[in-house]
Amino acid sequence: MNVLIVGALGQLGSDLVREFSGENVIAYDIEEMDITDEARVQQQIAFTSCDVVINTAAFTRVDECEREQMEAFRVNALGVKNLAAACKRWDLPLVHISTNYIFGGEKRAPYVETDPPGPVNAYGLTKLAGEYYLQYTWRKHYIVRVAGLFGLTPSRMKGTNFVEAMLRLGERGTPLRIVSDEYLSPTSARDAARHIRKLIETDQYGTYHLVNHGACSWLEFAQEIFRQSGMNVPITPVTAAEYGAPARRPANSALENAALQKLGLDTMPTWQEALNTYLTERKKIPR
Repeated sequence: MNVLIVGALGQLGSDLVREFSGENVIAYDIEEMDITDEARVQQQIAFTSCDVVINTAAFTRVDECEREQMEAFRVNALGVKNLAAACKRWDLPLVHISTNYIFGGEKRAPYVETDPPGPVNAYGLTKLAGEYYLQYTWRKHYIVRVAGLFGLTPSRMKGTNFVEAMLRLGERGTPLRIVSDEYLSPTSARDAARHIRKLIETDQYGTYHLVNHGACSWLEFAQEIFRQSGMNVPITPVTAAEYGAPARRPANSALENAALQKLGLDTMPTWQEALNTYLTERKKIPR
């Protein structure tokens, strides 16, 4: 199988490259393919002779999306439209990575794939627009929503992930203010990559949630990071309003892998187990 991975140097993209290492992987990042360039996308996909395209490229800095809304729309929506049109032209399945932030946060339970969206920030709105472009352009698609990703390769756009940020600040002994009233489903990029491969092999196109099991607040996530790392770090719980981030976040953006479970493919561990694996693997990397 020839697999084109767009955004291959990023957090999830890097784990996808590793997951498909036994296949012929074409690894593109922005230097090789700018997804906002429609003509370039058509040309590049035509010349790769790939069997499937996986798009992880996105404008992911949530607060910056509020200030750069047109650029966020260009990447997160129009870029996906360009990929969808090219994949339709060449009859190629497209896997597109989306986000838990397409939901509004009012639901008390984890969101399933059929719940109505209602983004509360520009990032979520532009990612939802990308989903719509794909759904209405090309039927051979997998929309995969993830949340709170952490992987051994830092996010290329953010430069880090929440786990690494907490560990770095904890090592400095910096007193922390962590939001206690926003909930998510932290997810290992490695686990996500493994299940994306399983999904591709089914030919069951549609929308899927792909997260580690369980949910927690950002505060509980940080506390578990420090507990498993054996670190004693002072934390002051704060509300989202007290924290004052430029972009509003949904109060609850936890997801449930309902569609994946129907296929019998949901073997994701809990987020605590995934974190433990991540921290163990992290120790093996020279720093």
